[in-house]
Amino acid sequence: MLRFFRREALYPWMGKSSIYEFIQNNMDEAGHLRDNTLPDDEEFWDGKGIRWVAGGLDGAFSHHVAGSNGEVNVRELVQLIAKQSRKPGNKTRRETYVKLMQVDLLSLIDPLLEALLREPGGSLENLYNEAYWMAEHGADRNVVKLGMAILGQFQTEHHKQLVMLLGKHDEFTLYAAVAIQNSLKDSNSQLFELARFAKGWGKIHLVERLEPATSEIKDWLIRNGFRNEVMDAYLACICARNGELHLALESELIDSALYEGAGGIITALLSGGPAEDIDDYEHAATVVKQYLRHAERMCSTLSHLVVLFDLVDFLNQDEERWESRYQTGWKAEDRESLQEICRSIIERKEWTDQISSGLQSSAPGERFDAIRAGKALGWDIWPILFEQLQKDPLNHTLYFEVMNTDERERAQAVVGFAEQALPLSRIATGSADELGIGPMFEPHRLLSVLLQSLDRFEGLGVTLITTGLKSPVVNNRNMALRALEGWTARWTDTLRENLLEAATNEPDNGVKERIEKLLQQNDEGNSK
Repeated sequence: MLRFFRREALYPWMGKSSIYEFIQNNMDEAGHLRDNTLPDDEEFWDGKGIRWVAGGLDGAFSHHVAGSNGEVNVRELVQLIAKQSRKPGNKTRRETYVKLMQVDLLSLIDPLLEALLREPGGSLENLYNEAYWMAEHGADRNVVKLGMAILGQFQTEHHKQLVMLLGKHDEFTLYAAVAIQNSLKDSNSQLFELARFAKGWGKIHLVERLEPATSEIKDWLIRNGFRNEVMDAYLACICARNGELHLALESELIDSALYEGAGGIITALLSGGPAEDIDDYEHAATVVKQYLRHAERMCSTLSHLVVLFDLVDFLNQDEERWESRYQTGWKAEDRESLQEICRSIIERKEWTDQISSGLQSSAPGERFDAIRAGKALGWDIWPILFEQLQKDPLNHTLYFEVMNTDERERAQAVVGFAEQALPLSRIATGSADELGIGPMFEPHRLLSVLLQSLDRFEGLGVTLITTGLKSPVVNNRNMALRALEGWTARWTDTLRENLLEAATNEPDNGVKERIEKLLQQNDEGNSK
């Protein structure tokens, strides 16, 4: 009877472009990926609610979440793969393939490999060949990942080109990095080669594993190695330490790339976050002191200037925090001199024209630096930004900045403009469980930016709040409730009716409880 089925339906890889082939065809002439899409994107993310950036799911879970062994899935997969290694055939290959499309591979990979290599009776040659087939011909990411992971258990150069090419895509870089370390000769140089192509989570995985074995690698780490599209803080301390930033900055003169890199590393270390920060870095005092020595000569752009504002905030932190730092290489007298160096550079008259020009820039980075500098220097830049918002009514940054005010009159002007500029009818389509990811939810994200500030302005923005309550995006509804929770005055009958309707239609139990609690508190307040 199987002859009546199409091969594409029976074997899920049939009729699909392999991921390896897709990546190969998605390279530019310099060997860089044109984008981070994959041919199985729609199928893989369907029904998952949130779509992660390439490599983001594995990256976040490998850094922040402990995996589960999934013993049943491990046993089933080991049995299937071992059976395929003993007697290769499309029937068992299909069973393995389908199973892999259904599991959370990252949580299984380590126990799966351990169990697989202990499995008796299989052919290692057949196992290697099957893994190579998975990596080269798999049309679904989990199949390719497992193939790469198994290849990494065999010390041979045979799969080098295959693994290196797949590793250029952030979704597979973690698996490539482990396979390279486990199976290839001169693995560090291969990691370095890949790292120079990587931008996102892949770069994080590679730099974390890269040994600073040469001066070329060290120089790259402190100039470019820490920069990534996820968060520079993940790699800042690693690159500063392994690149020996404290020694590089001791030179009398340094090149502009090192100065830019040092500034980026310092900013990332000061931001804190998910990795080691400024207080974890043993050479922090030396690096800041040497950086500011160079800044007196080299600080010339707004991007340089904002590093100094970050340092001023750090140096001005309360004495209790500094008492512990004085035990780790910092000195009170140095702190005072560093504060003075920052102050003398910040007070230079040349910044006035640069800030004024930057505020009008169409480049988001330049405008962001100008906003930061202008605010730090006490400029009233609100009128400039509100004028720009009127010309660019879907700009997240501008909405955030103009709502960051304590003046009710200014907040009222923004709210009035937003009520006319935003497509509120397209937002208020009814409660649902949407996360608000993707271009179609751009107006919804703008609404949340506005709603998160309305708790400070009693009675302002009722139209925006009622729109948020009827939005399919959960965050909109939570932000609308946050605004109302900050108000103390009696609501209008219309607003109360909207809350009652929202409670009736709310699909999220947590949000529903929040609405009911808010209604109860308001009723109790009105009865007093």
